Amino acid sequence: MNTILFNAIQQGELDALQTELALKPDLTQKDAYGFAPLHRAAMASNSLDETTALAMLDALIKAGAPLELITKDGRTALYLAAEFSSTLAPLQILVNAGANPNISDGFGNHIVTNAMMEEVQVYLSHLTHQPLPIKPLELDDIKLSAAAWKAAKVHLDAAFEQLSLADILVLHNAGTTQEDGFSDANEALLAAQSQGKIYRGFCFYTSQDLNRAKRTSKLSLAFWGAPDGNEQSMLDVAQTIVEQLKQTPFVVDWNGSAQQRPMVYLQPV
Repeated sequence: MNTILFNAIQQGELDALQTELALKPDLTQKDAYGFAPLHRAAMASNSLDETTALAMLDALIKAGAPLELITKDGRTALYLAAEFSSTLAPLQILVNAGANPNISDGFGNHIVTNAMMEEVQVYLSHLTHQPLPIKPLELDDIKLSAAAWKAAKVHLDAAFEQLSLADILVLHNAGTTQEDGFSDANEALLAAQSQGKIYRGFCFYTSQDLNRAKRTSKLSLAFWGAPDGNEQSMLDVAQTIVEQLKQTPFVVDWNGSAQQRPMVYLQPV
């Protein structure tokens, strides 16, 4: 890995970046986290001043950085810019250079759904004709006490038990990040298959999701539909999850999309 190149991008050192690019480096190389130079520049739009961030993107594109190269979880530079940028400008540079806006990550989440800013979502929705996500219900953030979480967990356990009976693999507290959760769930699916058990898909929440829920009472659930995560299998699994959760005393907020995670509000309403 070209450490000088990656450090220049992350630290916003434009002169150092241009010096390295003049040496014709391999712009498909990835760092230890699976990000290529253009990926890093796209994410840097969240931490550097916009002028520098845009200049780095422009320099990398002109140097031939591949626009559609994906990360380990299936995200392109444009997808990352949508997630990290607070303005349209980085996305416009990438789109004008030819980046495909009608994309999803490796888990089927469309770029419009995961974009950070509403104006970015509107811009991408116009380009892709992907509907804007339905805004979540206006539910107050309420800190969940230990006793309230214990009571809520009883209902979640019961719902998860029914989902398991419906051939959906369920995991509580599956790793720290979404990537951890998907990795753990996939391993569990493969282990079950080796024992002759075939699941329709899986459902989980991570420790990050749980910690957020304890601060806000809002628990988001990830899901996936077997065998290949196609739109219909994703919807089938999500609908089963939502229908079962609606049997609890809690509100379930879901926009009916395969790209949107259901959210359970762990306070009786």
